[in-house]
Amino acid sequence: MTSTIIVRTDSKLKAKAQKTAADLGLTLSAVINNQLKKFVEEKSFSVSELPKSGKKKYKDPYGMFAGATISEKDIKEVTDSWMKTVNEFR
Repeated sequence: MTSTIIVRTDSKLKAKAQKTAADLGLTLSAVINNQLKKFVEEKSFSVSELPKSGKKKYKDPYGMFAGATISEKDIKEVTDSWMKTVNEFR
């Protein structure tokens, strides 16, 4: 039995992903299903690295830091700390 998932994504990204999958002899559905299975089996996922510049700034719209300016370096430090904590429980 199969189910349909509706995902919003950039149309250019979708087209590039479909072409890449086709170049490898796969469908985009096969690629996505493979990633979903991996996510379920490993109970984890990876993200690509942030740009190395660390100069881009973000505004926190929520919570106790609402309106604060957050750099990519700040995000990386928090993410690294969080991952260290998560790995300690494995």
